[in-house]
Formats: sequence, C-alpha cells, structure tokens
Amino acid sequence: MTSRPTSRRLTRWGLAWRLLATAAALGVLTAGQLVDTDDYFPLGSLSQYGAPKDLNGTVRSVYLEAQFEGESEIRTLGLNHASTGVARGEIEGQLGRFMDDPSLLQAIADAHARLRPERAQPEVLYLRRSVTQLQDGEAVGEPEILTLATWEVQP
Repeated sequence: MTSRPTSRRLTRWGLAWRLLATAAALGVLTAGQLVDTDDYFPLGSLSQYGAPKDLNGTVRSVYLEAQFEGESEIRTLGLNHASTGVARGEIEGQLGRFMDDPSLLQAIADAHARLRPERAQPEVLYLRRSVTQLQDGEAVGEPEILTLATWEVQP
C-alpha cells in the first residue's frame, strides 16, 4: 500500500498575500502599459519589441566620445557600468535632458574619474548619435554622425 501525501488548505493569510502580490504585479504591469514606459522592467511596456522595424529605415545609436588629457585624438568612451557607471539605455532614456542641459554630462565624467582614477580623464565629452541607413536590412554607406551635446569637463 502506498501512502498519499496529505494536502492542506491555504490559510486565509496565505491566500491574502498571494492575491495581494498578484494584484500588485498586475497594477504595475497596467501602469507600465498606460504610461508607456520601460521603467518598471520587466513589467513595463517593453515598447522596443512592440513593432516591426523597417528594413529600409534607419538605425540610430547613441554613444559618448571624449577628448582626454594630453591626447589629440578623440576616443569613444564606453557607456557601461564598468567605464562610466551608466548604461547606454539610461542615457538614451533621458537623451532630451542631456541635450537640453549638457552639464548633466559632468556626472558621467565624475563617475569615470571615480571608477578609473589611474587613467587619463576626459577634458571634453561629446554625446553623439550615429544614423545608419538600411536597404533591405543591410547598412548602406557611411553613418551620419550628429553631435547632440558637448561639455567641457570641470575638474
């Protein structure tokens, strides 16, 4: 004879917290959809996946370049947590603010200095966008480079 595992009913407290957690998750999901934001990831709208892309459209990419102390060449500065403490998506999500107030780039320069004190520090930051034209899903020609904001770093 095999013994069957005994089952217990959920207590009122167990049922209540499960219902409350479900309601909270649905509320955040609904708010993310209504506001059309990805700030509540993974419960936001995830709008970047919501529509097909035009194979003959453009690809736009934001990046940061810097003029470093003692160097004549401008170099790309990584938009990631290891290099600047900020991810590219965070910059892209607030791009309008950086364009309206380039002094916000000072925080990125300061973070770079804290994360990499042994390296040369940027003197000037350039927030740029690369726009590449597509034809049948393939890049055509050289990308157009737009400077969105420039900031002379304060020591």
